[in-house]
Amino acid sequence: MSRLALIAAVFLGLGLAVVAGNVRSEEAPTVSRALAKPLKAANDALAAKNFAEVIAKTKEAGAMSPKTAYDEFVINYLQVGAYSGMGNTAEMGPAMERTIDSPYLPAAAKVPYLKALMTLAYQNKNYDKAVQYGERVKAAGDTNADVALTVAQANYLLGKYKEALTEMDAIESRDEAAGHKPSEKGLNIIWSCAIKLKDDAAASKAIEKLILNYPKPDYWSNAMVPILQNHSNDDRLNLMTYRLMYEVGILKRGADYRDMAQIALDQGNPGEAQTVIEQALAKNLFTEQREKESNQRLLDAARKKGVQDKATLERDTKDAMAAASGDPLVQLGGAYLGYGQPDKAVTNINAGIAKGKLKNPDEAYMLLGIAQERSKNGAEAVRAFNKATADPKYARLAKLWVLQARG
Repeated sequence: MSRLALIAAVFLGLGLAVVAGNVRSEEAPTVSRALAKPLKAANDALAAKNFAEVIAKTKEAGAMSPKTAYDEFVINYLQVGAYSGMGNTAEMGPAMERTIDSPYLPAAAKVPYLKALMTLAYQNKNYDKAVQYGERVKAAGDTNADVALTVAQANYLLGKYKEALTEMDAIESRDEAAGHKPSEKGLNIIWSCAIKLKDDAAASKAIEKLILNYPKPDYWSNAMVPILQNHSNDDRLNLMTYRLMYEVGILKRGADYRDMAQIALDQGNPGEAQTVIEQALAKNLFTEQREKESNQRLLDAARKKGVQDKATLERDTKDAMAAASGDPLVQLGGAYLGYGQPDKAVTNINAGIAKGKLKNPDEAYMLLGIAQERSKNGAEAVRAFNKATADPKYARLAKLWVLQARG
């Protein structure tokens, strides 16, 4: 049942006892004698759902004078029922506003009235009023999530991002505490508010929840924007980022494929470079002839280096085992990862981490996490990613890799 239909039901359940032509007691108010006839007729018409007659008779009564406060209330109250039945929200809203604070309004109708006024105000883009009525609903003890959501959305549309963020965060927290999946709409509001408020922590938290619960490409793309901006000159970190974008299917531009392949080749991973650039060419991501030729040369270089690299893997393994630090073993593991052998990658990277003296332990743990993830060992992948914490930039990216591994 819609909220406006609920108002009609509440009205029809309560409204017929209001006209005091039928009620005589010391406590009950009565309409003025001069208005009793048209209001009795309006009341009967409402019971018969003859809504046009209700409006006609209440307008007749409204033209009479003098009128008491109770007369005014009954006129407007009957009109609310009629306009609700007619679906005429443009007239129903003002009539409700004229009765909402009346002492004669039945207590059971108060909250439904406030909810309906909130909805009408929101639909009419009167967001200030929507917030005011919504807050009154909450103050009356109604904690329904759709009321809080309407208030949050209205605040957002008013540009009150802090208030909207606070409201939505409370809603999502209650849902999670109750074991419910957080709403996609609510998380989007939180994320958007956080972006406008430049609250990076809140934005990251919201986008991570969106990815975990609703792993859509757009959410992954939004998560990547600040990461790419924060380390544009760090090729090693950029490669890790490109790998995640590639993994979740949001690496779209030919230029990104080319950059990923070039960095991989430069860092001694020709197998990865070959795979990446082959996919870009197969997808026709390079439209100009010059681009096609340039990337074909990159592919040829990766293939040539790959042939040379594979021929020396056995020797390279012995050299890596004899090295003072674990870096050569980690690099070897990365190469195996590029050749599609994640099991050998796990073995060598683990050996390199165990040996120690690493220049970049965060990179080693992230490579290990990727290798474990590609070996279909999600729990070990998460454990590895969670150890990449020395550099905040790696830690931020590692949290997103964790979401991918858990997905």
